[in-house]
Amino acid sequence: MDRATERAGVPAAGAGRVAWMDAVRGTAIILLLLYHCTAIPQTLGMPSPTLLRWFSAFFMPYRMPTLMVLSGMLLARSLRKPLSDYYAGKVAGVVWPYLVWVVIAKLVWLDAVGEPWWEWRAWYATSYLWFLFFLGCYYLIAPALRALPVWFPVAVTWLLAVLLVQGSVEQRLAYFAVFFFAGNALAAGPRLVERLTPRYRLRLYGLLTVLFGVASVIWTMPLLYNPWFAPLSMAGGLLAIGLCRWAAGAGPVLRAVRFVGRTSLVYYVSHFPLMVAISMSLVWTLDPWSLAGVNLLAAGVTCTVLALACRRAPWRWLFRAPGSVSTAVASGLRSAGVRLRTR
Repeated sequence: MDRATERAGVPAAGAGRVAWMDAVRGTAIILLLLYHCTAIPQTLGMPSPTLLRWFSAFFMPYRMPTLMVLSGMLLARSLRKPLSDYYAGKVAGVVWPYLVWVVIAKLVWLDAVGEPWWEWRAWYATSYLWFLFFLGCYYLIAPALRALPVWFPVAVTWLLAVLLVQGSVEQRLAYFAVFFFAGNALAAGPRLVERLTPRYRLRLYGLLTVLFGVASVIWTMPLLYNPWFAPLSMAGGLLAIGLCRWAAGAGPVLRAVRFVGRTSLVYYVSHFPLMVAISMSLVWTLDPWSLAGVNLLAAGVTCTVLALACRRAPWRWLFRAPGSVSTAVASGLRSAGVRLRTR
């Protein structure tokens, strides 16, 4: 892509990847790894260093909402496919890795904390995999919303996030839907991303991001998943998008970040079980800083190896269903559609 096309917005159907999207996604995933490398030992009883706790709390309002915005930006491109192919693709790329890594998580630690396999809640927005579960729900209902104005689902899900019990899974499902469908709305507007992220506006986004980040450090729990402050989280996402759109050059650091963004699913699903296994083994042996470093280094190396290996079977099947599964799902959906039309 030339530079003008790169800055214009999200790719059309059949277009290649957009580098700034990979950079934003990669940055969010790296921040997630930095959070979990200390948060996991903390759940096992190890105190988290104050500086690391503040760092994680500062970026809490931005990490996952920004990933949801980016996912929503690509929704329209997915919906251009036949409905059977659309759902088959989501089964292969979202449902399949969710189920595979729920099983892995249960083998590593979830079974030990009282979540038996036969309990349905053990498969409902399970542990750190809630992001994939939420995405699957949004993709499931998205085709039914195509006839509505693009901002209508944003308003409805925001209202649900206000009305539902704060902190419940269902409330978080509605809260993150605001960002997912906002991303779809951003992509639907003609050059809307470009018009919202000129350089002069990045100063305002930066100021709001810093102020809300500091507030999140001070009042972490009251601000967490609070829909009234969703616009401030969006400001942080727009700041990241704007900075990555205007970033010059392609040095080794930026190339590495974009690689993480291109293979974000691999890093997302595989880092957590590894960090849990390491933390459970070393939590009473190492100090907090050392354990955080070991977690981060081990996850970075292992996830990168998996990201390179997943280009071929059988490693690819950890992150995406075999082609035969996608074909079977698409064929089944087409057959079901034919049967319904003939009744």
